[in-house]
Amino acid sequence: MKQLPTAALAAALLSALSAPALAAAPGSATAAPGAGPTGASCVVTGFRVRGDFTAALDSDRGWAAPANTAAMVEADRPFRIRFGIEAGPAETGVRRFGLEYRRNGGEWTEVETGDFPYPSHQTPPVSTVSAAAFGNGAPTADLLRGSDAPFRAGAGVALADLTPGWRGSGAHGEWEWALVIRRLADGAVQHEPGDRFEFRMVDGKGCLDGAGNHPMVTLEVPDGHLGGTFVETPGPIGPWQASNGDLYFMMEPAETGNVLMMMKSVDGGRSWHEADAGNRPVTSDLEGFASVVHDGTIHMLHQTSDDVWHHAFRMSGESTSADSWTVRDERLASPVEPPTQVAALAARSDGSLVGIYGADAHLAYRIRSANGTWGGETLIDADAPTVVSGPMAVTGSDDTVHLAYTVGDGTAWYRRILPDGRLTARQQLAEGLAYGTDDAVGSILPLAWLPASDTLVVVYRLADGTLWSRRSGDGDVFSAPARVSARRVVQGAIDSDQAGADAVAIGDQVHVLFIEQSTGSVHHAAGGSDGRWSPDRLLVDDVDAQWIRGRPVRRADGSIAYGYVFDAGSNGGSGMNRYRELDVEPRPLPVGGAKN
Repeated sequence: MKQLPTAALAAALLSALSAPALAAAPGSATAAPGAGPTGASCVVTGFRVRGDFTAALDSDRGWAAPANTAAMVEADRPFRIRFGIEAGPAETGVRRFGLEYRRNGGEWTEVETGDFPYPSHQTPPVSTVSAAAFGNGAPTADLLRGSDAPFRAGAGVALADLTPGWRGSGAHGEWEWALVIRRLADGAVQHEPGDRFEFRMVDGKGCLDGAGNHPMVTLEVPDGHLGGTFVETPGPIGPWQASNGDLYFMMEPAETGNVLMMMKSVDGGRSWHEADAGNRPVTSDLEGFASVVHDGTIHMLHQTSDDVWHHAFRMSGESTSADSWTVRDERLASPVEPPTQVAALAARSDGSLVGIYGADAHLAYRIRSANGTWGGETLIDADAPTVVSGPMAVTGSDDTVHLAYTVGDGTAWYRRILPDGRLTARQQLAEGLAYGTDDAVGSILPLAWLPASDTLVVVYRLADGTLWSRRSGDGDVFSAPARVSARRVVQGAIDSDQAGADAVAIGDQVHVLFIEQSTGSVHHAAGGSDGRWSPDRLLVDDVDAQWIRGRPVRRADGSIAYGYVFDAGSNGGSGMNRYRELDVEPRPLPVGGAKN
């Protein structure tokens, strides 16, 4: 009987033994033999997917599925794939292997480097990443079954696109790749739950013969996971709610891919997908940014280094133009660039908008009429000797716009923009705020207006990290400062230019979420128009949160929740944005949705 070469015998045995298991597993690899060049002198003798990213390189634990079987992996959660490879006896050269993948049976694509969560220069859809459990090039032990040839160590591959050189004539070795599949990536590439990813090792002589069975993983996206990265702003950006309950949130796909995306959820925040992706605004540089809702439309103000822009998006359940960008890249000003791009936006009952932005060392505002025409520019504190910045705005009774902002000497101030466009005299709100750096301008949280008592509540962060509040019923007299929490709150984390806190008005209370500076944990406190605050309580632990924004939302049962999105430790990168809800009031909201 003719004897098969060792390498060919191993491939035949693997095909015979593993094919039934692969066929039985949902989403298993079933590519036809011959996907790569025939006559390859190296063959894949087995593989295994490791879900525990912290496991030691040669530990026999933390596997996501049995050997030679497809596995499930989560988006934006690193995992590893281990390959066994055997070289034929005639193979005498030194080989360096790369890795390729294909999504849902598409074209094979090179797996590039791009760390997680901070990718540095690029954010590929699938990439190799660094691994704390081993260094790139660390030698492997003989762990997988599938070859009886002598073992010659391969390597662990971390944040590299090629393996070290391997001379394996008549031997077998193992390679373990540290990988991540992102929910969102450069170019606004979006991966969906259930997407199937196959992997194969390649080198200059072509892909390695795996008897048609490539490692495969199926993508899971956990409930509430958005991925991507935050828009660099202290202003409100959602999640906004349409009258039919759908949620909308603005963000970018990656730190290295500055594209404005309108993410939408139709199931209460469990899953998110981009709406009207083909008609996004073209302006990037998403730094100074704010949004407000009027009559089912999300209006956005966006300051770049050179210009100030207005965008608008029509939410679902409102008209035939639902789920579409209705205004894109409408330029309203081109001021001298401020030290930090900032924006605030308020809508009035007739649909007119008041937009505030940075203009050199000052703030300025323009009013957009209900018919869509922007008026002239008015400077705020034009004679101030230091930088005027960090604006927050909200519309109160009688279409009066309340405005609070910081000045570069560590003070906070208040003014009103009246319905006729006039600006009232300024009043000092606070002193002792952080100042002197660009990221200190965002010391004021989104303003909260309580309509039942016509009370404005301003929450701000002092330089010592604590949150304080003042309230006013008429805009002329403010209460004494009241401390919201004794915990120190993060400010200017990464490049968000804001205090790591958020405030919303729900019913007759103001709810504040904040990130503790020493732990990165998320806490909650609530206060009323009387100025008293509840003891804060821990909401989210074991995360290095850096940024948080939210709005009131109405659930299907009519109860009210505080829906919020936070960055769970991306360090300025991407992939860690998550949505959660906080129960705040069981009473049903009025028909038509939460008041935004």
